[in-house]
Amino acid sequence: MQDLKVLIVEDESKLASLLKDAINTYCYTVTVAKDGQEGFEKYLKIKPDIIITDIMMPNLDGLDMTIKIKELNENVPIIILSAFGDQEKLLKAIDVGINKYFIKPFDPDELI
Repeated sequence: MQDLKVLIVEDESKLASLLKDAINTYCYTVTVAKDGQEGFEKYLKIKPDIIITDIMMPNLDGLDMTIKIKELNENVPIIILSAFGDQEKLLKAIDVGINKYFIKPFDPDELI
């Protein structure tokens, strides 16, 4: 895991900081974006090995960002974090090719 570049896309700054702190010691670099649009732009720049994203965010939500990224690289692993446990969001997440879905609140150790 020491060679991994991770991109965290989360509009809640406290949660983004907590996630970054929790995984920073395990990974090469951890970059944070505040919404899906910034997340997509940072994806293009840094080409992360894994993306951890929220669903509901301003400008571009996590699922639409995932669609754009998967059009460029269908193999990049994407983990969704969401306060929404409803079936419709989960099914859409599966349809766009996410690799894992965590419902907030979650245990950061489980994420790692």
